Amino acid sequence: MLTPKANIHHSRLPAPGAVGHIIGLSTIDPQRKCIVVAYPLCDNVLPYSIGIHTVFVRFLDNQEERRVSGIWFREALP
Repeated sequence: MLTPKANIHHSRLPAPGAVGHIIGLSTIDPQRKCIVVAYPLCDNVLPYSIGIHTVFVRFLDNQEERRVSGIWFREALP
């Protein structure tokens, strides 16, 4: 039996408002704290990507907003 495709992605996205760090990217200092502010409406067109896997973050030190993949975001421990 065939099942229809849904708008999902297997990446784990952080919740909006989560505070953390961007880990693993050489272009961003991993010590900078950021907050998740939004998700894009879509990431790409089929067949390249199914669903959303990036997030918009705002860095707390200078209010810069940047779009990064959700896998690079690590939530800070309270």
